This record gives sequence, C-alpha cells and structure tokens, in this order.
Amino acid sequence: MSMRLRNFLVIIVLTAILALAAMVALPHDKYLRYQSLNDHTAPNAYWIYERIHTDPTPIDIAFIGSSRTGRSMHTERLQENLAREGIQARAVNFHIVKTGRDMHYAIAKELLTNRPVKLLVLEMTELEDRTPHPDFIFIADAADVLSAPLFLNVGYLRNFSRLPGRQVDLFLETQLESVGLRQPDFTPPSYQGPNLDWTEFLQTLDGVRHPLTTHHSHAEMEKIRAEQDAAITPPLLPKALASLEFKVPRYYIEQILELAKEHNTKVVFLYLPRYGGPKTPPPYDAMYRSKVPLMNPQPLLQSSDIWADGTHVNWSGSKIVTDFVAEELAREKYIE
Repeated sequence: MSMRLRNFLVIIVLTAILALAAMVALPHDKYLRYQSLNDHTAPNAYWIYERIHTDPTPIDIAFIGSSRTGRSMHTERLQENLAREGIQARAVNFHIVKTGRDMHYAIAKELLTNRPVKLLVLEMTELEDRTPHPDFIFIADAADVLSAPLFLNVGYLRNFSRLPGRQVDLFLETQLESVGLRQPDFTPPSYQGPNLDWTEFLQTLDGVRHPLTTHHSHAEMEKIRAEQDAAITPPLLPKALASLEFKVPRYYIEQILELAKEHNTKVVFLYLPRYGGPKTPPPYDAMYRSKVPLMNPQPLLQSSDIWADGTHVNWSGSKIVTDFVAEELAREKYIE
C-alpha cells in the first residue's frame, strides 16, 4: 500500500512539474509583455519595444535607468549639441520608472540582442538597490525569471510563482489577437517617434501636456534632503559580506557589461544623484571605478531651483545634465 501511495505521489509531482514546464514554454507575442507594463500616467514600455523592433532609425547612444534618467536626459537636445561638435549620433532614452537593476538588464538584453548600439549609458545613483524591480516579471524573458539570483532576492519566489500564469495569459492573448477577438486593457497610441523625452513636459494618454517646471526654495529642498537621509537603510551586513547583501544589483550590472562586450558596445556610467547626494557614488567607488568610466554632473546640480523633488531634476536641471553629457561624450570621445 505504501509503495503504491509513493508511486502515486511521484506521478502527481512529475505531472505537475511537466505541466508547469509546458506552461512556462508557451509561445506568445513579446510585444504584449511591453504593453502590459504601462500605467496611464507616464507609459513608455510599449514605445521601448516599438523603438527597438519597428523603427529603423539608428540607436547610437542608449540611456538605461530609472525615472531619474527619464527626467534628466533630453535626447533630442543631446543630438543637437553633439551635431554642433561635428558628431552625428542618434540617442534614445530607455528609462523605466522605479528602481531595480534586473529591469535595466531586461531592457539592455532586448536592445543589444536586436540592434547595434555604439554606447550604452547606464544610470548610477548614490545607493545600491538591494531589491529587484517590482515589475521585472512583466517584461523579462522566462529564462531570465528562472535564472535570477535566488539568495537574498526578495522578488524571486514572487516572480517564479507568477510566471506560469503570465505565460498562459500571454499565450491566450496572442491567440485571441490572431483571430481579431482580443480586447486589450491597454491600447498603445500611434507611434510617437524615435525620441520620447519626458523632461520638458509629460504627456499623458489623454493628450494633456504637464510641464515639468516645478521648483522649490532652498529651505524646502533641505527639508526634503533631511527626510531622505533619515529614510536610508544603511548596509545591514558587515562590509566583508557586501557582495552577498548587494548580490542582486551587482549580478545584473555584470550581466549588462558582459552583454555589451559581446555586442561591441561601449559602456559608461552616468551619476544622477539625489539632491544633496555625495560627490561621487559609493557603489561606483566600491565596484566599478577600474572597469567603467563615469560621467559626473554632481557639482552642477547644487542649486535648489533645478529640482522638482528630492530625486528628480526639473526641466532646467534636465538641460544642465543633458548639456553636460554632450560635452563629456565629445571631450572623452565616447561616441565618434
């Protein structure tokens, strides 16, 4: 009796594993993934897919990062500045709102495996994000969800548990789309061109433009800075164990650097500090100073009236950062 029960349980477990494997392997239209990650305030994931896959305009310089990158870099202005230096290059801002190096890797992988890129500009901030991006599961390849670091990765089990359902849903959506029966929750607008810059204004899906010109007094920004200082969680493990505590972000940065090397793409970090942040980013000093160059506009970002909030510059600040980056790219010959 016990032998029969054991065999029965083994069959059940194997059947469940095979069923899950089959679900994970279901094919689907990847574009649907990028449509699923779009809020109705500042959506851009659908556009990232379109820019990579359907727009033949060259991508010479690609910026990858969080909303700090999104609010700092005006790529059309950058192109114009470079053109005045005799450098003809097309730049693209591939930021995704919220932090998480796994998301940066997912975007870099999609980009570099499909398009030639001369220079990848990767955001660097004053902190290493221990936690993964909360929306990694929306656009990551199934293999990357499964192969993500497990140890001290608070998002692994959540993403792993959601993966089979995601795959089934995308498969069914793809089949419905093929016969014209899909009723999407999100419909992308008409293609918005090779540069989608949310620095001077933010245009919501209703077509309304919201100027990004908010600014604060010095006293207001100092209060914001103090609140942010108090909210920072310092390293929890001894310095000797930093490689464990920050394994997730460091793993994905190394993956991005390897991808870039495989595709003959140069990489440079761009330090985008918060208001009152350190002169140089501690993560860069700790891990990457000998590997990757850094562009650092921090000395130019001290005035309180160029900040929209504690971590994002306003339109005036964006122009400062963009002009600085153009000068650095030309002077250091990062792009030719």
